[in-house]
Amino acid sequence: MRTARAAWVLLAFVAMAFAFAARRGRDGTGAAELAPHPPAAPAPTPPPWAANLPPPTGDEVEGGLRRAFSGAVRPAEGARGLAGDFNGDGAEDVAVSVRPAAGRLADVNDELANWGVHDALDERDPGAEPPKEPPGRVQAEEALLAVIHGYGPWGWRDERARQCYLVRHAGGPTLEARPRRELLRYVRQAVDGARLDGDMILAPSGGKAGFLYWTGARYAWHPVPAGARAASIAR
Repeated sequence: MRTARAAWVLLAFVAMAFAFAARRGRDGTGAAELAPHPPAAPAPTPPPWAANLPPPTGDEVEGGLRRAFSGAVRPAEGARGLAGDFNGDGAEDVAVSVRPAAGRLADVNDELANWGVHDALDERDPGAEPPKEPPGRVQAEEALLAVIHGYGPWGWRDERARQCYLVRHAGGPTLEARPRRELLRYVRQAVDGARLDGDMILAPSGGKAGFLYWTGARYAWHPVPAGARAASIAR
């Protein structure tokens, strides 16, 4: 008799415990309530150049030159567009050898033009701002390097891409765009501490191996440091 009574008491206690736990679960006060899953980590945002843009075509380059330079320059004979992130902002830029268009030399040299004119061989501090006085005037048929900085995912192809430069003593048929990582391992030892925020353009000058790079204010030429493996980058 006592055994049966004890069993009934135990069953009643268990039933009360289940009811109490169920009530706590329903009103949200139960400690056994499952914690919400932590929010999933956001997917990494692709960089603006992740559009995997194709190499520039001749027609695209000519269109970009007309837009940025208002037709004041034309591609040099046999010139091809070089694509790269030359100023290191993540948007694709384009560079191409050009010459002043017929009858437009005054526009090329206009101090109020949309573009800046740089001399790649200027011996000033590479990081210094361009001088307030106008640089040496571009001559008729002078070979120049035109650079159009890109804007957003479509880079220099974007209609809003109008930041552009003309670089003297930099145009030529043997130019080649290369990623900056190829030079970082030894350019840091250069005397003037050339900074390389973006890609560079291999451009020999006076029979010497060298490259053009963006200083943060202009385009400058830098010789390949003595002892560097020039053959590995100047091929």
